[in-house]
Parts: sequence; structure tokens; C-alpha cells
Amino acid sequence: MKDWKHLTFEQRKTISSGISHEYKLKDIGESLLVDPTSVSKEVKRNRIEVSVGLKNNCQRTQRWPFVCTGCKNRYHNCPYTKYKYDPKKLKKKQMPI
Repeated sequence: MKDWKHLTFEQRKTISSGISHEYKLKDIGESLLVDPTSVSKEVKRNRIEVSVGLKNNCQRTQRWPFVCTGCKNRYHNCPYTKYKYDPKKLKKKQMPI
């Protein structure tokens, strides 16, 4: 039987803040008292595609943090698909109608 729970909105805000401050995956997991793998899967599963470009070529989106937040080329002429992790949009997406 599975013994896992969904992350709360507050935990997702903490993940977003940790990504913005370029914290390590392990540090974010420890602060939330969850396994770092859970944090990694959460970000990868719920990242939002901001602009379309060449897929799966950017090294930053292949490894932690899986998003363009903090990338030096984020607002410049980057030819790759851009991703972000936004807990507010995620909350709206998961709310029942």
C-alpha cells in the first residue's frame, strides 16, 4: 500500500523559492521533510512550458532544477524550450471545477 501524500501549496511555494535561490535539491527536500526524489519528480512533472523552441537540448532542463529559473540565458536569445515552475498556476490547474 502506498504511504505518500500530495504536496501542499505551501510546500510548492517553498520549492519555487528554493529554485529561485538556487538551493540544492537535497536542501529543499530536507527543509520540507520529504525525499529529494519527490521534489525532483514534482518539479519535472509540473513544470510549465513558457515558450517553444528546440526540445531536450538544454542541459539545464535535463537535470535539477529542470526549469530555466536562474539561467543566464533565460531572457536572451536562447533557442531552447523554456520552462518554469509556478505553484500558483499549478494550484489553479488542480482545483476542481
